[in-house]
Amino acid sequence: MVAKKDWKEVIGIFNKIQPNYINAFIKSDDVFAPSANHINIFQPSHNAFSSTLLNKKNPGNWIPIYKKEDLSEFLIYNGLTPVRCGQGEFFFFKGNIICDLEELIFIDFDIKNIKHIDDFIPLTLEKFHKNENAYLNKALAIGVINHFLDSNDLSIFEKEIQVQNYRRLLHGQFGKIKTNFELEFKTLKGSKTINKGFQFEMDLVLENKNEIIIFEAKQATKERKSFSLLQLYYPLIYLKKITNDKKKIRTIFIDVISTEKEIYKLTEFKFSNTNFDDISILKSNKYIG
Repeated sequence: MVAKKDWKEVIGIFNKIQPNYINAFIKSDDVFAPSANHINIFQPSHNAFSSTLLNKKNPGNWIPIYKKEDLSEFLIYNGLTPVRCGQGEFFFFKGNIICDLEELIFIDFDIKNIKHIDDFIPLTLEKFHKNENAYLNKALAIGVINHFLDSNDLSIFEKEIQVQNYRRLLHGQFGKIKTNFELEFKTLKGSKTINKGFQFEMDLVLENKNEIIIFEAKQATKERKSFSLLQLYYPLIYLKKITNDKKKIRTIFIDVISTEKEIYKLTEFKFSNTNFDDISILKSNKYIG
């Protein structure tokens, strides 16, 4: 809840310096601020607001939005969301960046009926330190990820699903990324620049002959209620740029619930033409161990 309090303070700083700035932007037809019609009130020549100019410390604790609870009531009510776009920098976007996971409908699968990718499970994934990376590797080892990627070709009504030839998956680049070039945050109503030096994280990238698949994962003892779609979108526009759009890129969110059983909830999203506000949900599966 710390970020929620910070964003309330940020709006207060704007209102103190230029009382009508935020409300004028909300009432306008513009999608982004700062913009040509809404000049940066802290540094007119710059395309983003910054924690330095706002005189607010620890930008990593409040600028990134990870879930709905990070937004203040004012931002939610007015459909206004901050988008991180550089080192300690952000712009305002009139649109939603949050996916409400509670609204999704999942198809259930029993993990016992899923074919493993090999004839053994690594011992290091049987008893292991519970973290997102380990669970992603386990989801791959027990066949959950392959099944989710390829199950469009299967009958979900069969008691036992057998797959003879899963496509070969290899690890791609993932981890912390820091760019040395600009990226484009693209919407149906315009675009905005993600500045050089932008840093973000990719939880997992897998690749087969025809596709690149980006995974964003969360792990806890309870099901996650919401998450920021930016966590899939940043890797998407980055990988499209460095690969020159030579392969189809898929974006998948995994919610891992680890209690007495392990549950993997996977949802595939599609950003049409990389427009952030033109998104569709392709499928949602739940794998129960």
